[in-house]
Amino acid sequence: MSNNKDRYEIKKTHPFAKYFVLIVLFALPLVAYLFFLQGKHHFDTLPVMNENISSLDGFTTLEGKPVQLKDSVTVITFLGSNPYNRLGYVSNINEKIYKEFHEFDTFQMISIVPTSGIKDIEEIRFQMKETTDIEDWHFITASDESIKQFYQGLDTNLPFNEDLSSNYAFIIDKDAHLRGREQDDESLAVYGYDTESIAALQKTMIDDMRVLLAEYRFAFKKNRDAQIHGDEKKK
Repeated sequence: MSNNKDRYEIKKTHPFAKYFVLIVLFALPLVAYLFFLQGKHHFDTLPVMNENISSLDGFTTLEGKPVQLKDSVTVITFLGSNPYNRLGYVSNINEKIYKEFHEFDTFQMISIVPTSGIKDIEEIRFQMKETTDIEDWHFITASDESIKQFYQGLDTNLPFNEDLSSNYAFIIDKDAHLRGREQDDESLAVYGYDTESIAALQKTMIDDMRVLLAEYRFAFKKNRDAQIHGDEKKK
């Protein structure tokens, strides 16, 4: 008799416990969503830092083909005349940014090297092909002066090394505008992302890339819905 009573009591569930479980399952995810919605970017656009950057006229890929920034979301790096000295930077941007985003439509990575760095970059690219699909990664070159002028046209507060390299990667939108983060009470403005720092790439640049791509997805959906609505009105 006592054993049967114990089993009965174990099976009993207090009504409060049922409601508590329901609250945990349904209310907490909503609270978490609202919390993250209050984040710095949530569904805002990524700030435009410079609308007047130079074009890539005169720059070509290693195969001699022209490249352009318009209509693509582009990440630009400067590898300089001694690309082997920047293998660590290339590896970081490859693992944290390129592999994360290269399957998105219109995304491209552009790495700029002077003519003196072409031989090294050809060997590096050959090695990269063994582990990475670099179809959307363009290694381009131009004269030293053209590279300097293009970097100056970004109009950032970031240093440019004597070998025409930079520690930073830059996000360019489909309108060929430089994107980044404006200065606020907590941090300085961000014009480029330090490729030497895994934390800067993983915590800051990935977040900003997602915001920019979400911006375009939202715009596409809005335009598509408007077109569908317009077509329905014509019927």
